[in-house]
Amino acid sequence: MKHKTAENVMIIKLDDGEDVHESLLSICGRDGIRMGWIHSGIGILRDFTLGYYTREGYLKRLFEEPYELLSLTGTVTLDAEVPIHLHASLASRKYEVVGGHLFGGTVTNLNEILISKIPDDIWIGRTLNPVTDYYELDIK
Repeated sequence: MKHKTAENVMIIKLDDGEDVHESLLSICGRDGIRMGWIHSGIGILRDFTLGYYTREGYLKRLFEEPYELLSLTGTVTLDAEVPIHLHASLASRKYEVVGGHLFGGTVTNLNEILISKIPDDIWIGRTLNPVTDYYELDIK
């Protein structure tokens, strides 16, 4: 893994075999990014789990084969119950696209990720909305 932080931007290159969530937690913790916005991520993932949220919980599916990571977005909130919240779109060798909440995945070859630090005077987190039953973005 390699990364560089300048002012409020972090560029990350993850290497083959690294876990996406664990790597992002480690890097953000070391560089003091308590809250951030994951703008983009590209590369290849294998052994990843996607979820689709319903009121009864997530419907999850494991994909073992390598898929090309087309888009990765999300938030970093290290003090929250879910510190790394990711959504991804990925394509198979057959050009079939899948997407959803990314619960975990292993880098194949490499991943390139861009994160912007959210200024310290802004707080973001997630709180349960009893009407929608979703953990929604909370901003203070």
